[in-house]
Amino acid sequence: MKHLLGCFLYHSEIASDASTSCVADITRVSRRFNEAHGITGILIFDGQRFVQYMEGPQQQVIALAKKISLDNRHTNFTPQHEARGITSRLFSGWTMAYLSVDDAEPLAQMWVVDGDAAMSCLQQLLPMLDAA
Repeated sequence: MKHLLGCFLYHSEIASDASTSCVADITRVSRRFNEAHGITGILIFDGQRFVQYMEGPQQQVIALAKKISLDNRHTNFTPQHEARGITSRLFSGWTMAYLSVDDAEPLAQMWVVDGDAAMSCLQQLLPMLDAA
């Protein structure tokens, strides 16, 4: 039986007592975990704010989102989009793509939208992957 796919998008802020160096550890650990659990996605960080999109087996994605929501390295965890029963992945080749953006504007736009509008903002950021 094929697993039903789901996706989850959220944004958060780095905790005031967390160093930005923790992002490298988050990315390294996430890549290993995601590979073992069939999850793909992207983490975007602008020095203050995170946006993360993950996709994979529905139950795995839901469990991971809950685990991430409890991580004390960030605050203001805000779900923006969740879908169940998706048929294709945006990041099929990336266990965890990482994009660091110097300009805060792209992520600022994502903080004021949710649902399909948040997904649209995410997709507008994707060409930046080619430049990274």
